[in-house]
Amino acid sequence: MDNCKNCNSEIVGKFCSDCGFPKEPKRIDRHYIIDEISSVLNFDKGLFYTIRELLIRPGDTVKNFIDGDRGRIVKPIIFLIICSLIYTVGQQFFNYKTEFITLDVPEGGNKPIVVVLYDWFSQNFGYANILMSIFIAIWIKIFFRKYNYNFYEIYILLCFTMGVTVLMYTLLGIIESIIKLPVLDIGKLIVFIYSSWAIGQFFDRKKKMSYLKGFFSYVLGLLTSLMILSVVGSGLQILLN
Repeated sequence: MDNCKNCNSEIVGKFCSDCGFPKEPKRIDRHYIIDEISSVLNFDKGLFYTIRELLIRPGDTVKNFIDGDRGRIVKPIIFLIICSLIYTVGQQFFNYKTEFITLDVPEGGNKPIVVVLYDWFSQNFGYANILMSIFIAIWIKIFFRKYNYNFYEIYILLCFTMGVTVLMYTLLGIIESIIKLPVLDIGKLIVFIYSSWAIGQFFDRKKKMSYLKGFFSYVLGLLTSLMILSVVGSGLQILLN
């Protein structure tokens, strides 16, 4: 008998009966790397499977994940980070930007801190979603307070939902940069509709009010994020002047 390299329990067979660690871990080589990439990019489980399920049945997919079926889809925060990275890479190549608010600044002057923060929000929209999800989750918790989901479970819902919306913005941003038409503006409406549908389906697909609450949760979360940027920018401007 050998001892497990992970938990030091005795191993009988090829795997540890306590923690499931293999007796002989697979060597990291070319085949291992190819297998790891394939496990992420396939339609049976991994990134593509996660995207497909979230587009078809977002509410059920997230509920199943929360209930313990977590082996086939990408972990929520990792999923949002991957989608944000895809958005950022696409942005570097195609130079698109998701703007929810535009502030006019006189030429030749220094940009106010508020404008700098709004520019950061637009240029790093993929990663800004990670923070924006916090405020949307707060509003969801308020609107759906009768449901037995805690803040962290709601945040998981938003990590998946926001990840898909980031990919939508990425695709539309690429299209806009190619055909030179403002399709990103249409994309904002699509994102609002998808987010409302995903949130409503998660809580109660049979109630129309669930989708309306989902819509207002998303919009108010976005407005709260922008308001906080304004407050922080204005505060910093006062301190520096």
